[in-house]
Amino acid sequence: MAEAIPNLEADIVVVPFPHAGHIFPATQLSAHFARRNYRVAILLPSSATFASPHPLVRPLQIIPLPHPFRIQPKPLEDALDSLLLAFFARNTSFLCVVVDDMLSGLIDTCLAHSVPAVSLFTSGACAAALDHVSWQLDVDALPDSSAAVRIPGLPDDIALTPADILSTRHKPFGGPGRPGGPRRQRGVEGADGATALLINTCCDLERPFLDYVSKAAGKPAWGVGPLLPDSFWRAEAGSAGEGEVRSGKEFGVDEKELVQWLDAKPTGSVIFISFGSLIAPSGEELAQLAAALDDVNLPFVWVMQPEAKALDAMGQPTESDGRRLLLQAEEVAKRRQGMVIRGWAPQLLILGHSAVGGFLSHCGWNSTVEAVARGVPILAWPVRGDQHHNAKLVVRHLKVGCAVRRPVDGLSSATAVTKEDLASGIRKLMGDEGIRRRAASAREFFAGGFPESSSSSLDAFLELVSSQYQNRRTV
Repeated sequence: MAEAIPNLEADIVVVPFPHAGHIFPATQLSAHFARRNYRVAILLPSSATFASPHPLVRPLQIIPLPHPFRIQPKPLEDALDSLLLAFFARNTSFLCVVVDDMLSGLIDTCLAHSVPAVSLFTSGACAAALDHVSWQLDVDALPDSSAAVRIPGLPDDIALTPADILSTRHKPFGGPGRPGGPRRQRGVEGADGATALLINTCCDLERPFLDYVSKAAGKPAWGVGPLLPDSFWRAEAGSAGEGEVRSGKEFGVDEKELVQWLDAKPTGSVIFISFGSLIAPSGEELAQLAAALDDVNLPFVWVMQPEAKALDAMGQPTESDGRRLLLQAEEVAKRRQGMVIRGWAPQLLILGHSAVGGFLSHCGWNSTVEAVARGVPILAWPVRGDQHHNAKLVVRHLKVGCAVRRPVDGLSSATAVTKEDLASGIRKLMGDEGIRRRAASAREFFAGGFPESSSSSLDAFLELVSSQYQNRRTV
């Protein structure tokens, strides 16, 4: 393995989980380091299409990954462990290795060679805090199986039901951990031994959650995001420089035709629908969505990913007739001024257009921060994992959206979503002036571009690892 590894001259090594939703923010973090004159090497799948965001960011496309949607944990962990060992055999004078939260077992590989490790959370601080809480609470000991539990140290508007706790606990995917020991958990517990936590958020959005995570971890937890491309921060509405963040992805629509279609719609009239590239609600529930769109009679843009895995209301894989569903959606689109996009879509462009008045989303973190930064209200339909926590942040804390069902404590309910749930949710989202006003206000957090608090956090982090490096050299 060592013979196949190129000589690595870098100050910082970044190891993202090899999926687009993790590679995108890790790439932008690398660009922030590079603009501060640090050399960065980022480990990527051998099959990835990657455009370096800065001359000091060097992509190493050497991770074997046969299929980006069917990642096998053990082979991936073994491959990354071997790669880091090959690097360390030649050089251990890195400032640090930034390790994705989903690969936290690699922290031990770094520590064994006296290389500082830093844990990167590509999701938000609320999700990290509530995930940590979910492992600390004993569900069986709660006095009421349905009541929400308020968490000391977190805002009063955030609470967890037993259903929330059970549905959002992550299965271990953090690597083998210490020899003879169990796998590391993801999250705050899995960051044991790391120098610090870097979280894809900012103080303006999630200060109380950053403070909670830092206290729980016993180390700095810096908000260094949102980790979106420079073009996002520079762009005027409707012109988001999509190519820089979605490089290598071929859109399922012509961008000029899409803009012309949106330009013809009244301001705030279009509902945008997207569930990300990995997972989606069940075919039965999406058929209910098509019926709801027919019922509310609003123009819409619906992005449908053919590779996405359908999950039922319990979060379990289920069969879905994608072709029948696509035909149903396209029939509704013909009747109701809709547009269906197969595959990838220019999401930043869509969210930045003045015609878009709401976003029906699974509440993946990248989608959530893109919508909040553009001032677009969110109709939250989380499917699994941290999406439920992100939905609570959106609906309960920031109050810039609503849930597909009421009450909000039912976000992780195991009951299938119905046409009535969706139609009611869409009408509320598009008509609630309070939600729209708060969403517009949240956008003002980012009116000046990349948050100053996150720039300061990046500077503080780099000062810390640089000073620690100098201390190591003098010992």
